[in-house]
Amino acid sequence: MSTGEESTAAEPPPPRLRPVHLALGVLGAAVVGVLVVTGIGRLAGYRDLRRALVGLDPGWLGLCLAGQVVVFTGYVGVLRGSVDREVRVRLAPGTALAVVLASFAATQLFAFAGVGGLAVVYWALRRVGVGGHRAAVLLIGINTAVYVAFAAIGVSAALWALTASQAPLAMTVPWLLGVPAVLMVARWFTAPVMVHRWTQPAPGWRRRALAVGVAAAAWVRSLPGDRAGRRILGWALVYWSGNVVSLGAGLAAVGARPALGVIPLVFTTGYLAQSLPIPLIATGGVDAATTFLLEALGVPLELALAGVVVHRVFAFWVPVIPGIVLALLLPRTGRALVATAAGS
Repeated sequence: MSTGEESTAAEPPPPRLRPVHLALGVLGAAVVGVLVVTGIGRLAGYRDLRRALVGLDPGWLGLCLAGQVVVFTGYVGVLRGSVDREVRVRLAPGTALAVVLASFAATQLFAFAGVGGLAVVYWALRRVGVGGHRAAVLLIGINTAVYVAFAAIGVSAALWALTASQAPLAMTVPWLLGVPAVLMVARWFTAPVMVHRWTQPAPGWRRRALAVGVAAAAWVRSLPGDRAGRRILGWALVYWSGNVVSLGAGLAAVGARPALGVIPLVFTTGYLAQSLPIPLIATGGVDAATTFLLEALGVPLELALAGVVVHRVFAFWVPVIPGIVLALLLPRTGRALVATAAGS
């Protein structure tokens, strides 16, 4: 294996996560969750909300959990496939899972402290021997590939809901027009002549950032061209599908039965609130947006909120606890990453 860039000695240390960050992050997430539930619960009626939660069918909870297992299996597949394709290092599934869960916790709880999931993944890429510039390209490329799969699910759900008359035009047409427009622009930017032009060494941080972004987009464009790349995109679809299953099972547990095509459309549309650059609040924004979207499509507000709460327990609280532990154990994970790279 050849890094082609800086040595291990120049690699960044693991992100430092202090107990105070843990306490503040968990407290902040709990406060936001309570505010969302109480705020929307007041509109829905606390008695109806309580009835929906107390009367939930526990048989569906196993499917919520299974959905989240699929979620993290998918992202582990994306990470392992990307590292193997880039530097021919085969990460052990357990090591990759440790990175993914720590990254999840960092994204959800520690972004306010300047330590997010991207920093964890970047650090992990450096530990397996990816050079600094290339690690930045691969980091952005991995996330872009994941969101290409997200867009594919959103467009497919919008088309399904539109043809079946399950959602209004205001919810479907933006997907059907916006995503193709973005892809057309991306295709122009990633044409070989443009990639060569924009990735040439140049002074200035803006130009360097643009070079990284264009190189990352070109990396994503290359994925369908080989078997390893197609597997990465497939794992990205698995990742999002698990979340859709978890949300659908949460709704079913409280007795809500929206049309089948509505669930992925509501999930993807509501998830766009996650793009807000506000830690903790973004998660609450997803839940609020998803709840009101479900109500707009005919699900009673109390059932929509209750179903989203059930989903959030499995999508946030269940993985964030081991994620916190693994975030604190990043130095140990780093040693495992170095050993894996050395043996490849």
